Amino acid sequence: MVIRQTDHAFLAGFFAREWGNGEFPRPEPFDSFCLATAEHDNGWSEWELLPTLDAKTRTPNTFMSIPTEVHIALYQRGIERLVKVDHYAALLVSMHCANLYDRARATMPGYSAKYVKSTEAGLVTDFVQRLRLQQLRLKVDLRASPATRELVVEETLKANFERLEALDRLSLHLCLNPQENCVIDAVPRDVSGNEADLDLRSEGGNVLTLAPYPFRREMLEASILARRIPKRVYVDDVDFQKTLAQARFYAIKFTLRVRRTNAMRLVAGL
Repeated sequence: MVIRQTDHAFLAGFFAREWGNGEFPRPEPFDSFCLATAEHDNGWSEWELLPTLDAKTRTPNTFMSIPTEVHIALYQRGIERLVKVDHYAALLVSMHCANLYDRARATMPGYSAKYVKSTEAGLVTDFVQRLRLQQLRLKVDLRASPATRELVVEETLKANFERLEALDRLSLHLCLNPQENCVIDAVPRDVSGNEADLDLRSEGGNVLTLAPYPFRREMLEASILARRIPKRVYVDDVDFQKTLAQARFYAIKFTLRVRRTNAMRLVAGL
């Protein structure tokens, strides 16, 4: 099963638009936050048109096995696009990209630090340093304007970054393991440092319940495009690309809803 990285990001962006209720305040600046979440992988757009094989196995590359040099280049491209549109969104995505190479999170799906070879350590270090400098410049630019000065208060920025990370993980879970339970930990409840672990449980049939629940509607229905191709060794990139181009898209549908606790059911019964 093949899902484009850009479609995964679009699904995360859908959830960003739904974030906000009495327990989880809506992120601000809302439009910039939603843009960052939906476009955090937009640098993959060109690669998705001509995806490549793993050079050793001649099986399709995944977002986790793509060569580090290629990975760096596509994220640079995506961040540069956002810089031209929205500095706050670009700042969040730059922070997200740097976090992908955080070795402390290397065991988590999608975090590239796990796949960096020892010979690539210098390449990654230089890239992350460039990202940190870019983030400083974006903060300076945002603070220079009265209209955007308050956007880079560190507590608010940190909370929005961690919300983006949570939605990225939620979308990845639906793409990879929707039949399994998972916990998305340390999700901001607000900008004051309060956090919650989101407990995601499968009810079967791509129906999942979530508690606590951060979205404005008590039930969300979403879908993502996928294709199926033979699981085999391919002759070369062209062979793979032609096979993929001939595969039909189909929609995988999900339902996400609030999970009622026993206490809530008891009160309702009374």
